[in-house]
Formats: sequence, structure tokens, C-alpha cells
Amino acid sequence: MDNKKHLVCPMRVAGILDSKFRRLFHNPNKILKPYIKKNIKALDIGCGPGVFSIEIAELLEGTGKVISVDMQDGMLELIKRKITGKSIEKSIILHKCTPESINVKENVDFVLMFYMLHEVPNKENLLNEVVSIINKNGLIMIVEPGLVSKKEFNGIINFIKNNGFEETNKLRIPLSRGIVLKKL
Repeated sequence: MDNKKHLVCPMRVAGILDSKFRRLFHNPNKILKPYIKKNIKALDIGCGPGVFSIEIAELLEGTGKVISVDMQDGMLELIKRKITGKSIEKSIILHKCTPESINVKENVDFVLMFYMLHEVPNKENLLNEVVSIINKNGLIMIVEPGLVSKKEFNGIINFIKNNGFEETNKLRIPLSRGIVLKKL
């Protein structure tokens, strides 16, 4: 698995990440709806401006929680501004992580890593953290840009499978590689 240092998506592209144009290719509702069940606790790692966190909260309809994790204060502030005063505000927990650790200790039922894993310098550390907090039958959804090689993507998948997960679905998302895995 590639553990070299990668650049983190900068704040200046937050608007692109949350654009109508992007939603044509990465429709959060279409991608997430089959996997988000009421009363779950979800974890959105590298949440950026909150496109997927907000959709998860809306799909939960006030019955669960979303922990939105990012290492950039600016991204978390964008989410805070979007949700303040809305019914989903109570469902979203904003959490700042460090480059070394997500530092989430709560068990979760669903983990989303959308277009962020390739930015992580030590993927094994992150994945070890994730597999240690996900509940039995919990799901991990990983989506990476097509520029991530098939070999690197398969290395990530094999690491997770070797830690007690099975593949449940390959995702068909334009310009991307995606998969959903379930904890046994």
C-alpha cells in the first residue's frame, strides 16, 4: 500500500466540491441512499464542505448521528454555517482530526471515505483506526478518483478484507473506483 505523503485538498476548491456540476457525477443521495439506515452512527472522514455528511444526516431523518471529520478548520466551519438553525444540525458532530489520527473513539455503523484516502500519508494507520471502531455488520464505503491505480486501490481493499471484512458491492461512479465492504 502506498504510504507516501500526499497533498490535502485545499480550501480554495471547496466551492467545486460542493457544486451543482459535481453533483451530476457524484450525486450524494443516489450514492448513499442504499446504505444509510435509520438510527445508525456514520463517520464521514475527510468530509470537506459537508456534501456527503449533510446528505447522510438528511437520510437519517433525525434518528442517528454523523461524525464529520476533517483536519481543516475551514472545511468544518463551512459545514457549521450550512447546518446552523436547520433540523439536521443536531445530527452532525463536527470533529477535527490530525494528519496522524482521526481520533474518533466511538463505534460507528457506516464509514465513508470519498476521494480522500489517496491524500493520506499513512493509509495503514487510518484503516487500522477505522476497522477498530466499526461495529459488526458495519459498512465501509471507499470511493477514489480514477487516477488512483487499480493496484493501489486493490491493495487498500485487500488490507481491509484481511481485517475481517467482505466485499458487498462494487460501485459504479463516473471517473472513480468505488466499493462497499461489510464487517463480518
